Amino acid sequence: MSRTGRDITGERFGKLVVTGFAGYGQAGRQRVALWECRCDCGNTCRVEGYLLKSGRRKSCGCIRSTADKMIGKRFGKLTVIAEDLDNHTTLQKVICRCDCGREKSIATRDLKNGKVKSCGCDRIRPGKGDYLERQYDGALEAKREAFQKGDTSRIVTLEDWVYVWLRSVLPHVVKETTIRMYAETMERHILPALGDRKLEDLTEEAVSGWLRGLESMPLAGTQNGHMTEGTVRNTLSVLSGCMKDAQKSGLIDRNPCIGPSWTLQGRNVWERQEWLSEEQVRILEPELSAYQDEEGYPIGLGFRLVLYTGISLSEAAALRWRDVDLERRRLRLEYFVAVKRELGTGGAEERHYELEALSGRKRREVPVPDFIAEQLEQVKREYRGEPDGFVLGGSEKKPVRMDRMRAVLMRRAQACGMGSVTPRMLRDTYAIRAVRAGASSDMIAELMGFASSQQVIRRYMPKNVTDKSELVKKMFG
Repeated sequence: MSRTGRDITGERFGKLVVTGFAGYGQAGRQRVALWECRCDCGNTCRVEGYLLKSGRRKSCGCIRSTADKMIGKRFGKLTVIAEDLDNHTTLQKVICRCDCGREKSIATRDLKNGKVKSCGCDRIRPGKGDYLERQYDGALEAKREAFQKGDTSRIVTLEDWVYVWLRSVLPHVVKETTIRMYAETMERHILPALGDRKLEDLTEEAVSGWLRGLESMPLAGTQNGHMTEGTVRNTLSVLSGCMKDAQKSGLIDRNPCIGPSWTLQGRNVWERQEWLSEEQVRILEPELSAYQDEEGYPIGLGFRLVLYTGISLSEAAALRWRDVDLERRRLRLEYFVAVKRELGTGGAEERHYELEALSGRKRREVPVPDFIAEQLEQVKREYRGEPDGFVLGGSEKKPVRMDRMRAVLMRRAQACGMGSVTPRMLRDTYAIRAVRAGASSDMIAELMGFASSQQVIRRYMPKNVTDKSELVKKMFG
């Protein structure tokens, strides 16, 4: 019987029916359960249990023979050249070469039903990678060329200025990836409401009204159905930077975002008591620690890292064993896992995860409590953690899916009667513990990677004095 204790004999997975347990095998650094299976085609095979349960193995291999037979066939502009052997999804995929020269992995079913006929080169589809090219406009381009020659008279609306700003101002100041992030923010949240406004009509009142609409606007894919306070502030920051450069160029007299920025007060966790109490931690922690992948790897360790070291979930997901110094009881944080969103085949949003380097104070070392270091040492020893392996990678050998971890956290917290608990609340709990232990705002900023101590003060420090007169009374009686 496998170490998970669940006998799957007799169960069906696609075309496979499990006939019995076949012992153990090795998958990288882990020992995995093997199962004897009988395929509907009559063949028998031995399959790893986690591949069956995850849906990544559905036949003895006879299904893939379909992919072999497709090699050389043409579908629109696409020619099948090989089976996609790196495909780890439940779909059967092949590598296709488009007439434009690009190669792409595509699901065989999308080719057969005619849903996909090219790599995407024959149509314009929205996506963050092609925003500047996709939004090319001849009339606006003429205004940009005039701006470069010193003529700003043709720039009238915010849309005019944003077009020029993204192409002629920012390239000399920030990285291309930042420009594309600004462009996406403009396209999604700013231009639809303010794009046709004349720059001279963008007053503080107009910006404040737009902000109120932004805060209340329904937004799919978020926990509360609306944009978070942090995202609202970041969106306002993009518009403010744009208007600041407009002021420098003589297009406006005053940045209309200055006043509204003060109305967006950050959430003070201390005042709202939005952290976990010691009793809540005592109840919830065992439930989170018990979270494992299909082969029993302790993914729940990630929740404990956030709760007891103050790192973010994205930093924990990017942590490799080479970054864990067990002798010094330190974690070296150099990367985080970033979520990339793109529109894929058929217009559906696709997400993938990439490692990105931390910068500034976010790139840091943090101390680890002894009991967490002991668990790390035990996991590394039991699962033969290699230097390049991810601490939370398990058998997948890639960063853990953060959306799944957030969902697990939410479900298990609700099962414990705590309502909605987020990874940020685990991190906030660490910060409040530090405040209560007497840590300074500077020290907390260093531990948690905040850019300044002011961020810590605004978010975590209790406001003991709220009035100047009250302060004088406390000082002199």
